[in-house]
Amino acid sequence: QEPRGVGHRFLARTQPSLEAQLCNLADEIAYNAHDIDDGVRSGLVTLEQLQEVPLFDQFRQQVLTEFAFLSDVAQGRRLLYESIRRMLSTQVYDVISATEAAIAQENPTSVSDIRLAPPLVQFNAPMKQQSQVLKAFLLSQLYRHPQVMDMTGQAQEVVRELFAQYMAAPHEMGAGVLARSEAGVSDSDSDASRARRVADYIAGMTDRFAGREYERLTGQAWLR
Repeated sequence: QEPRGVGHRFLARTQPSLEAQLCNLADEIAYNAHDIDDGVRSGLVTLEQLQEVPLFDQFRQQVLTEFAFLSDVAQGRRLLYESIRRMLSTQVYDVISATEAAIAQENPTSVSDIRLAPPLVQFNAPMKQQSQVLKAFLLSQLYRHPQVMDMTGQAQEVVRELFAQYMAAPHEMGAGVLARSEAGVSDSDSDASRARRVADYIAGMTDRFAGREYERLTGQAWLR
């Protein structure tokens, strides 16, 4: 591995490039918005619960002020969409203004300056605080929802069982997979080598394929 690569930068507590900082924050913004949408559409989170989240509710109220007819329960999907759209737009412009100010203050002239500076791609303080409240809400009301935790437990069981099955019988991964493997997987592999190859194989599975393999190898239906 690169002696002074990502691991070294992590230990030295230096920052990634501006592009990487932007990707990290953009992912956070997008995932939070996507999870709000998923949570409501799945019925795990309600629009009433989201009124507890200032970052979302300010735009919900703004939308209802402009389009009163969206208060109709039947218009819930449109109200959700428009509220999320405005929330995303406001966050993007907040990042732009906060980042411009941070870069102007630090005035970096090299990649090294960026790595040694505090994070430069950021929210302004009020938006950062509101984003943290949103993340805390999603953690408690969605990610730790009993149905989500139950599904997570099932998925963990599927992964554990697939790993055990392939470790005991690597040929179950199929001739095509073995042929594409750099050195193949055989009964003569060391445990560590086989475990690495099996883990890589499972990591590349879609949920649907993992479920089919679980049912094929164990004869048990995956409870979805």
